[in-house]
Amino acid sequence: MNWLNDLMTVLYPEILLLFALTIAILLSTSKFNNTIWIFTTIFLITGALHIIRNQFSISEPMSILGGMFIADRLSIIFRLITLVITTLVLLGSVKYLEGFIHRSEFIILLLTSVLGIMFLIGANDLVAIFIALETLGLSSILLVGYSKYDTRSNEASLKYLVNSASASAIFLFGLSILYGLTGSTQLPEIKYKLLQLSQDGVLSNPLIAVILILIICGLAFKLSSVPMHMWAPDVYEGAPTPVTAFLSVASKAAAFALTLRIMVSLFDFANNIWQPIIAVIAVLSMVIGNFVALGQIINKASIKRLMAYSSIAQIGYILTGIALFTNESLNAATFYLVIYSIMNIGAFLGIIAFGNETNSDSISDYSGLAQKKPFLAFALAVCFFNLAGLPLPPAGFIAKFILIKASFEAGLFGIMLGSIALITTILSIYYYSYIAKLMIVDKPSLSVQNINSNKSALGKSGELYAAITLTIIGIFLCTVFSNPILKITNSTITELFPGNNFISFK
Repeated sequence: MNWLNDLMTVLYPEILLLFALTIAILLSTSKFNNTIWIFTTIFLITGALHIIRNQFSISEPMSILGGMFIADRLSIIFRLITLVITTLVLLGSVKYLEGFIHRSEFIILLLTSVLGIMFLIGANDLVAIFIALETLGLSSILLVGYSKYDTRSNEASLKYLVNSASASAIFLFGLSILYGLTGSTQLPEIKYKLLQLSQDGVLSNPLIAVILILIICGLAFKLSSVPMHMWAPDVYEGAPTPVTAFLSVASKAAAFALTLRIMVSLFDFANNIWQPIIAVIAVLSMVIGNFVALGQIINKASIKRLMAYSSIAQIGYILTGIALFTNESLNAATFYLVIYSIMNIGAFLGIIAFGNETNSDSISDYSGLAQKKPFLAFALAVCFFNLAGLPLPPAGFIAKFILIKASFEAGLFGIMLGSIALITTILSIYYYSYIAKLMIVDKPSLSVQNINSNKSALGKSGELYAAITLTIIGIFLCTVFSNPILKITNSTITELFPGNNFISFK
């Protein structure tokens, strides 16, 4: 029965999620449907604690389900991040969902998306990858359109559906060519056969380039990186804010893990082909994302639309680490994503809280927030400063410093990418700092003036403010424990890309 022990050790969090999903469906039509979020949160936390306690002690990767799922450092870390982020999103959704009739359906769809992410991160087989990707995609489309009486939500859901279907078809085309060449669906066997075909002269560079372009297009859509980014602003703005928060972090974490598994582990022998492609995507994402985000500030547009473009820019920084394909840059990119997840979810939780108070997401309406809601303004300012890479506290600064440092140490190619990252970071400092200045220095807007400043109002959003507090604590902890986190991300890259040397911030 060793296989059963292995299954329970590796998939215990996923089994808990399935159990929570089943209970949520059963209780959705009962008088207890308002309590679904409570036991769902308990199951999510239990799954996260299981990963911390039992899976970090696994000495070497474990394959289960006939090799379709693998428990390695990559899957362990990113599944943990997914569970933590989902818990925070769920806590942030309790007050938001009070205005909806079908609240339990939101949690059911959210759990389905999380299951898709969890299996996608650990998938080691083409079939498992595509099924998990579609599970995530279809449930995300329904989540985006959850506000069915809101025309913006409906429009965003339709746009996401059309774009997602196109990206999935392109991605599947690339996977089908891989299967046709190798006759296998499992990634280790595919790599072995690709190497054989390459050595025999059967596999030409143009054919590898076609496969990689198709696969990268599918990955770029999930990462919302240029040029597959056009869906992001409309979806971020139209979707319910908790859904936007979930897509901006959890979905990107899954896509990043899949990108590492495919590019670094499977196609490391063809890095001379995919490195320039990823580099171009990274540069375009940094430049376009930051410049258009700056335009959103000038036009005083939706803050969710601003966050969409800023997240495109942030993915550009992360892809810089992958494009350079050095031990240090891969480690720095992974570390950056871990810190980014906490910073970004904190910012969105603050946006949810502001939306609950004012029913607005206009940037100009944040003016003078510190006078009515000082803690909320403080929390948002901390998250924005860290997203900008400012040392307040220095978690975001450390992450960006290590990434740019790794870039400049990677030769001329790295200096070019690092310089672009540094210049565009200056742009991001302006628009992130502008929002902080708006909240702290300027006079209160009409929306802020109408906020109920009664302290008892906090109790109605206790779960949301608890989640915001946890993210702020998380940012401070990432500052204090930056080196231990780097060691963990280093072990992740070492498994995928042997020979990595640990880099530390001093």
